[in-house]
Amino acid sequence: MKEFFRITLFAIAILVAFVACRDNEDVITPSGNYSPIRGGFPQGNSEYDSLILDIKNEFGVYLLYKDVTEEDMNRTWVSAGTGDIYVAGDSAERDKGAWDLPIEHLPYYVGFFQNYIFPNITKEFAKSTFPVKIYMINNLRTEPRVIEEDDEEGNENAEENAPQGTDTNPNKIIKLGDFDNWAISIPDSVINGNDSEYAMKQLRCIFMTNVIENSIEKGDIVSPDEFWADYSMNKDSKCIDGTHDNCDKVYIDNKEGENGLYTLGYVDVLESKFGTGRTTEIVKEITHPKGWLHPDYWTKKVNYTCDMFEAYIMNAMWFTPEEFHERYNTQKNTLIKEKYDYVVNYIKEKYGIDLIGIAYGMKQE
Repeated sequence: MKEFFRITLFAIAILVAFVACRDNEDVITPSGNYSPIRGGFPQGNSEYDSLILDIKNEFGVYLLYKDVTEEDMNRTWVSAGTGDIYVAGDSAERDKGAWDLPIEHLPYYVGFFQNYIFPNITKEFAKSTFPVKIYMINNLRTEPRVIEEDDEEGNENAEENAPQGTDTNPNKIIKLGDFDNWAISIPDSVINGNDSEYAMKQLRCIFMTNVIENSIEKGDIVSPDEFWADYSMNKDSKCIDGTHDNCDKVYIDNKEGENGLYTLGYVDVLESKFGTGRTTEIVKEITHPKGWLHPDYWTKKVNYTCDMFEAYIMNAMWFTPEEFHERYNTQKNTLIKEKYDYVVNYIKEKYGIDLIGIAYGMKQE
């Protein structure tokens, strides 16, 4: 028995020594992270690196722009083995340094977080919601994954390798939810100054929409029952036949008419990309053969793709208060004004997110 304890203690001592050595090898191992940060931090010595360090100290987020690898970008809790892979940079090279953000792009990325994101969220929200690492990536995109197939004799590297995945929309702006990191990639058009103010508005709304929807999916942000209390379309409909010709309807063509969307307190559903990419449309089209939606479809979900609570959040981020009230004629459509005020105040007081600040953009000194 004594020998057993002696061996056990010896094994524990070796394990502790091993862990200590590993900790010493990791230059930086952030608390709560799942992998170390390679090399020193910040990763350079420019004025923007100083700002990056300030952001880390205040919000607990490491903004990284060097030494990002394919393995970093494709680590997930479950290794699917199929589907698209994330790649970056301007060539097919995957060697160390190939994905480093061009130094001349650094002001755009740091400015994005410093001017548009962190001023509009609290430290508590950032530390509870954001990952430890956010990679700032040049030309982030997806490529189909190539799976090496065995031949009939079991030899690897068969003549035909099978690509797996869709790669239908390869260019990416935001990548959230994987392991211990997120990624952001500002399009070259923005870097080159094309409609930069409008483009930055799109980017901050896309980024925060992804953050908020990610939090809603995890249950960290919830829509309160009070938000839904006044919606008449949550009540049982009065259908008397299967054709729905003689029952209450929500009209989507005449939005301000009787039983129109705006009249009943429903705002437009906005596209999650706010006009970037393949379409310039901001408002998501809601279609129906007869131009109306039966109330059975209109509880908390709208056209099966967007929660009305989320729709209010997106509207509050995209439109300034002046634009919002003019768009929805809130002097007439008073329920929309009531719900807008409720959502803006609820999200700010409960979760520390300033939706109006995001809509206005850079805070004025």
